[in-house]
Amino acid sequence: MPPNLKAPSPPASSMEDGPPPTTPVVASPPPRRYPQQTTQPTTPPEPPPNRPQNPKTQSPIPPTDRTTTMPEKNWTQHINQMAWGFKNSAILLNAIRVGLFESLGHDWKTAAEVAADQGLNTRAVAIVLNALTALEILRKEGDRFQTEEGARALLLADSPHTLKSIMGHNLYMMRGWAQLEEVLRTGEPVPGRPRDERQMRDFILGMENISRQSSRDVLANLDLGRFRRLLDLGGGPATAAITFARAHAGLECVVFDLEGPIGIAIEQITKAGLQDRISTVAGDFHTDELPGGFDAVYIANIIHMLDETATLNLLRKARHALRPGGRLLLKDFFVDETLTAPVEAATFSVNMLVNTRGGKTYTREETHRLLREAGFRVEAEVDVAAISKVLEAGLSD
Repeated sequence: MPPNLKAPSPPASSMEDGPPPTTPVVASPPPRRYPQQTTQPTTPPEPPPNRPQNPKTQSPIPPTDRTTTMPEKNWTQHINQMAWGFKNSAILLNAIRVGLFESLGHDWKTAAEVAADQGLNTRAVAIVLNALTALEILRKEGDRFQTEEGARALLLADSPHTLKSIMGHNLYMMRGWAQLEEVLRTGEPVPGRPRDERQMRDFILGMENISRQSSRDVLANLDLGRFRRLLDLGGGPATAAITFARAHAGLECVVFDLEGPIGIAIEQITKAGLQDRISTVAGDFHTDELPGGFDAVYIANIIHMLDETATLNLLRKARHALRPGGRLLLKDFFVDETLTAPVEAATFSVNMLVNTRGGKTYTREETHRLLREAGFRVEAEVDVAAISKVLEAGLSD
């Protein structure tokens, strides 16, 4: 095992990579059985439906177990689930947006009480609270509702496990996805929509929500104690830098990002009490020079927003920020060579189609090639979170 790697641990699921898809229980049709033949027919029979033929003999390829059959896909259910999936998302995300869960808190309340708390329409709130109960997010007794305990931990802003900000960002994204038809016609992303202060904070703190676990996974699977200065490039709310610095007392981190995210990073660093070891630099990595003298540069979930030219330019800048012998730690999720799996990575490319000019989910091979062109050689790959990898690369010369 290379000295820079720790013994692998089972990856934890992270919202950064998307929740694992749920599989509905579908009633299977009666099994289809193929009887044994006792004599060889003179003319090969027609193969049963869905049975492949041997290309040489033109005979059906026998199953390994003639008593075992695969259930047929319920296409009606599959298509309907896809077509109607927006309903659940819209109910949940808008309930968060208007404050239904914050109003409920840990208490039992009626729809009228929740509506009065938030200045909403009582009839509309009642209908949505009943729907959330049907979706098993709330429980109901009489005319009073309470949020399920497991859901509270994720939906209330003051919970250490909150996902409230990333849910707010998802609502913003949903409004862009509604314009996918136009994107398909033009190939152009949805026109830029200005973010207000709340939407900007939802985006940046949403990155904190989803990178908490993945940053711990990186820490558990890579030896960061060998580094003394680390640049968290495009580090947003400084979640990775805070996680790494807490674990390694000898590590100094610098977070580089735009002015808005840096303001939030400073809040988070101050809250963590790590101002003495984590500093910030505001800038645009597309146009500004990066600070230098680092023995590690960490780039997490950035390249999927960029086309290949911008990605290559960013990697070259990262190379110049490293001292001799330094390491690039590039984290992202990757799609396989068919561009169709895993499903979360394949569908995330559509998110980049809608919202960026040239962004996509990269394959490992594409990323290796860009790293070589930028002057790196990949030395290790580590699985983190649900579908992410960290590529560790050294300087090629």
